[in-house]
Amino acid sequence: MFFVLRKRSVGVFLGGILFLGISLGAYNLALHPNMHNWKAQKLVITDVKTTEKAVALTFDDGPDPVNTPVVLDVLKKHQAQATFFVVGIRAEKQPELLQRMASEGHEIGNHSYSHADFNHKKKEFYQEEIRKTNASIESISGQKPRLFRPPGGYLSYDMVEVTQKEKVTIAYWTYQQDSKDWQGNSSSQISAHIIKNIKPGQIIILHDGYKNGLETARALDKLIPELKQQGYRFLTMSDLMLLEKQE
Repeated sequence: MFFVLRKRSVGVFLGGILFLGISLGAYNLALHPNMHNWKAQKLVITDVKTTEKAVALTFDDGPDPVNTPVVLDVLKKHQAQATFFVVGIRAEKQPELLQRMASEGHEIGNHSYSHADFNHKKKEFYQEEIRKTNASIESISGQKPRLFRPPGGYLSYDMVEVTQKEKVTIAYWTYQQDSKDWQGNSSSQISAHIIKNIKPGQIIILHDGYKNGLETARALDKLIPELKQQGYRFLTMSDLMLLEKQE
């Protein structure tokens, strides 16, 4: 979900889009005036420039006690790695799922502690949400998060300043790879969208923590083997980012 603000004062959403509370995916690509510079500085990542057939599967809003285990089962079945952007308060309630993510080679990213509406909040609020979630993730899984995906895709100058201080990179996604799995789309619709739009270096956004998570898991069971046949690898987002440095 791309909700971006034009001013440091975190005033009005572009296009009059209302914040919906829970992260529902990237509806429209609304570019912040400074997005180009932030991407050039590698402060915000939307994709990776690589010729290798490699992409990153990313999952938001979990862990969910029903959906997340099924997603993990499918990833394990197909030997695919992924990055899970977890909500701190949910992570603390499902520590065994974070431990499983880590033990099975997945990356755990920060998706804030409470998934609050970051609009009109102060820098201190952003910082506490990031710090608290990082501490929980590291305590539970042993991983120190390097990536932060703001709830609702919120972006502002203050947000970028805080993430620099906290030494985390803002992890967006490739806008062509929003299958809108959160909307209740079927597994066939989700997988078809991803397969149709696939290109090297993409960051694919999905949701294990939303009510349609089981359809998302079923979509994985279709799209992963199809894309592997096309020669694609599925890496964690951080590992995908390393490919750009190597070229």
